[in-house]
Amino acid sequence: MDKNFFIAMGAALLFYAGYSYFFPAQKPQQAQAAQATSRQPASARASTTAVVKPVEEVSAVSQQETTYTIETKNADIVFTTKGAAVKDFIYKDIIEPVDLASYGTQGYFATLPDVNFTRVEDKTADIAFRAQIAPGLEFYKSYHFDKNGGINALEFKLVNTTARDLDVSNLSLKLGPGLATVKSEQSENEANWRAVCAINDSGKKFLVVNKITDKHMGKPQKLEDDCADWQWAGIDNRYFLAAIIPQQNWTAKAGALSLSEEFSYNKDSFFGLFGQKAVYGPKLSIALPSVVPAKSTLSYSADFYIGPKDYKYLETLPYGLGRSVQFGFFKQFGQWARGLLEWLYGITRNYGWAIVLMTLLIQTAMFPLTYKQLKSSIIMQKISPEMKRIQERYKQDPAAQQRETMALYKKYGANPFTGCLPLFIQLPIFLALFNALRTSWELHGAPFIFWINDLSAKDPYYVLPVAMGAMMFIQQKLTMPDMGKDNPSMAAMKYMPVFMTVLFLNFPAGLTLYWFVSNCISFAINIVLKKKLAKQFA
Repeated sequence: MDKNFFIAMGAALLFYAGYSYFFPAQKPQQAQAAQATSRQPASARASTTAVVKPVEEVSAVSQQETTYTIETKNADIVFTTKGAAVKDFIYKDIIEPVDLASYGTQGYFATLPDVNFTRVEDKTADIAFRAQIAPGLEFYKSYHFDKNGGINALEFKLVNTTARDLDVSNLSLKLGPGLATVKSEQSENEANWRAVCAINDSGKKFLVVNKITDKHMGKPQKLEDDCADWQWAGIDNRYFLAAIIPQQNWTAKAGALSLSEEFSYNKDSFFGLFGQKAVYGPKLSIALPSVVPAKSTLSYSADFYIGPKDYKYLETLPYGLGRSVQFGFFKQFGQWARGLLEWLYGITRNYGWAIVLMTLLIQTAMFPLTYKQLKSSIIMQKISPEMKRIQERYKQDPAAQQRETMALYKKYGANPFTGCLPLFIQLPIFLALFNALRTSWELHGAPFIFWINDLSAKDPYYVLPVAMGAMMFIQQKLTMPDMGKDNPSMAAMKYMPVFMTVLFLNFPAGLTLYWFVSNCISFAINIVLKKKLAKQFA
């Protein structure tokens, strides 16, 4: 890989990874969120409809919050009677148990969080709750969990025994704030938080997942454009997803979505030197159907998922939840890379060695491009003195200078653009691999050798990024010894190994392993080919 590749790759990485890490998106403003949750004014409703404000049950027992725990194959789920919500969702992760719903005070899937529900028996559900939220109006809410961690079900029932239509004020379902993750990924969790909606975009074969931001809250039309008739919505991070999928009698409208922020946790500010600062996570509120006709029952339901973003598993489930996995702009390359990694894992039974083999195969496939790149570089170096003489001789005559330069290129079969072509092909491949390895659930908790016991987390002793930087420095010295002599602007390239080492310090070990092995292979190829081509064009 020549100096042009390192420049472009470094710039791309800095923009692609560094920006999102050091400058996370602005948090939505509470005032804007409030605008999105404004409901239809009472004057616009039918005159026979009464707007009711939920009240807590009067029983002294009902005022006491109670928790219940349900255990499934993949999680221990703790429910609170406050809002009939999931207070803790303790996922049994391969690395360590992690409470995905540990942030905030209201709990996931909370409805009317100030109302204290009572648990009731329901043979069709794993757990069910009831609350009398107003005189003559009862609210039933039940959960059914897939024992294998797949698609779960949530059912709602509002029973109106009065002679008037009743509209429950501000009835909504809460997700967030944020979504927790394991400790090894906590430092970058804030940068990876998203509130999202998935839609059937016109002309697209698959669902499109759009990020919901504070800009949507201030621009209803933008929210409508990005989330119209959404199929599912939720909160996710790098490795986990919580999504709600409307079902019976529930029409998903963009205006039902409201984004706000809520305190999640405190973290050290600049390694603790400036104390701690508060971190606020995205909280998604989804307005629910709430007008209950007189002497009738309003029933509706939703499916939901909360768990890992295991692309291979999510693709076996309905609703296109696998689209939540971010492959980036070059997603097709990323999907191919992930498929290749899985195939190689079937041979090696170790994802670390699978990455090594994948790197070797990619370098082998790109060998013709590497050869052309080096050949062009050597020819350009050979004719460099003659080009300088032409530039000096015709510096007052640009037309003659261009004519003589083109004649020189033709004489030696040189093409300065040949060296750039491999760059345009390699960069998309690298960025696709960057996303594929960085978001691969298969690497989550996957060991390699010795001290590297989690390829999805950073190297705990920074051996790989330092070794990668050292290899880049050696390669730079041996394959680009004259860098900066004739072009002072290129002198900054000597700092590229330092820049890349710092950039990769907190990258997943699997990604750093790929880049280290890639540099080693590229170095060996460059040494052999450069000697061969130097003799050929001597």
